[in-house]
Amino acid sequence: MNVEQKIDEKAMFTAIEDSFAMILFDPYGKILWANDKFTNVLGYDVTELVQMHHRQLCLPEFVNSNGYKEFWDHLRAGKPFHDKVQRMRKDKHILWLEAFYTPVFDENKQVQSVVKIAMDITDRQNLLENSTNEFIAVVEEMTAATNEVHQASESIVESISVLNKQSEIVKMDVENIQSVISYVKEISTQSNLLGLNASIEAARAGSSGRGFAIVANEIRKMADKSKDSANDISKQLEEIITSVNVMMEMIKKVTEKIDNNSESIEELKKAYEHIANTAENLATII
Repeated sequence: MNVEQKIDEKAMFTAIEDSFAMILFDPYGKILWANDKFTNVLGYDVTELVQMHHRQLCLPEFVNSNGYKEFWDHLRAGKPFHDKVQRMRKDKHILWLEAFYTPVFDENKQVQSVVKIAMDITDRQNLLENSTNEFIAVVEEMTAATNEVHQASESIVESISVLNKQSEIVKMDVENIQSVISYVKEISTQSNLLGLNASIEAARAGSSGRGFAIVANEIRKMADKSKDSANDISKQLEEIITSVNVMMEMIKKVTEKIDNNSESIEELKKAYEHIANTAENLATII
């Protein structure tokens, strides 16, 4: 290795040290050295750090887990590590670091130390977590609103179903009334004939049948009025039946559209649930 190469390596190391937080451990986690950026990030003096162990910078739940022992076992076996990690400042505030742990080997290819290069990503991580939580909250609100719409649609379908049944009942009632009206018409016709026959008999009776003729005439008038009224009622009932048929057809079309909308809403609900699950997975990843 020539002098120029040595200078280049030193310059590269200086550039890395100026840009990143760096710390050096022995193979068992004792701190050997740290640059100014690392001490500034953690809030310690370098003289404090070199008296400490790696575990003192970690959260208790990590230190007390099986994962912590495996972490150092892998490093001592020469396996590098990279991930987002949580560490604790001197003032007990929690930090997020993008950390690279790299074993350093001696001439016998034995791990003699572990260097860690890190970046403070606390602000970015908090922003991501807050944004993700807000996103999840929005999706939950959208899902709740969709559920309400879906429930409202189901309620409308039920109401329309009841309305449709009532319309059928109205139609049947009108048809029954029409049967009664037909019967009234028959009676009116028979009454008219009875009045006509009575008039004929009164005419035959001469002067003695005048009173009978007046009654017969009134019977005919009443029969005519009953028939006219029955005809008017019959026409109105026919219009009602026509309106009911139109309404039932409209109800059928609306029901079909609501059914289609219900299917669309169900698909939308599933999409929201998928988004919510994805967001929750994202929250665990970040």
